[in-house]
Amino acid sequence: MKRISSFLIVAALIAGMAGCVGVGGSGGGNGESYILTILSTAGGSITTPGEGNFTYAEGEVVNLLAEPEEGYHFVNWTGNVSTIANVNSALTAITTDDSYSIRANFLEGSSIPLGINYTEAEVEELIIVLVNDERQPSDLCTLSEDSLLTSLAKEHSISMVENNFFCHQRYPGERPFSYGQPYGTIRGENIAMIPTRTVIPGSYLSLQEVCEWAATGWMNSTGHRENILRPVFTETGVGVSFSDGGDYLYITQIFEGAY
Repeated sequence: MKRISSFLIVAALIAGMAGCVGVGGSGGGNGESYILTILSTAGGSITTPGEGNFTYAEGEVVNLLAEPEEGYHFVNWTGNVSTIANVNSALTAITTDDSYSIRANFLEGSSIPLGINYTEAEVEELIIVLVNDERQPSDLCTLSEDSLLTSLAKEHSISMVENNFFCHQRYPGERPFSYGQPYGTIRGENIAMIPTRTVIPGSYLSLQEVCEWAATGWMNSTGHRENILRPVFTETGVGVSFSDGGDYLYITQIFEGAY
């Protein structure tokens, strides 16, 4: 049986720490600019940087994140994909050396193994409920869900699965932890890797069981507990990704509030 979790807290006290300039790009600047057209099939969307036509400098590296809808799974990127780092990864990057058109492809049918009767979205929702339940006895405010924090958390969980690592450090191609962080705010982060069953092979744990395992583990750890019960935190975002084969859930929760 294996359970791993970790926590992080970072404050943004100066404007220079408030995040990246632009959306998901870095590098470039040689004078030329190109059009990147990003499309998707039915069953999902590109949340980073979005869908449509974008202008980038020559050599600019653009982060890509494709997210399937419930009941679908990501397949690959097609089109002008010669400079995409990994065409089979939902979280990847493309270098704009020319004008390109790319498409994220999704197929109907879940990639979740048979026997697991809950979705990543349901885990994300229940984690927020359980964390808010832990805050209630201390008369702390209910954390509201923030779309940017959710997107960053989801991106990190997917990245940990696809790049086979477990830590707070962002993998190359991910947006930084402080991305979009407003001036004068503080952020915290809890991560966990929770097994979906206690014995392999064996029956899968329920939605309630895996979420309580994560929340209880955090509350029994000083650093994680401090993040959950920190009075200044008012917003949160949770992102979850199943490991390949579905034996583990990678969970990232990011907190934010005025410093």
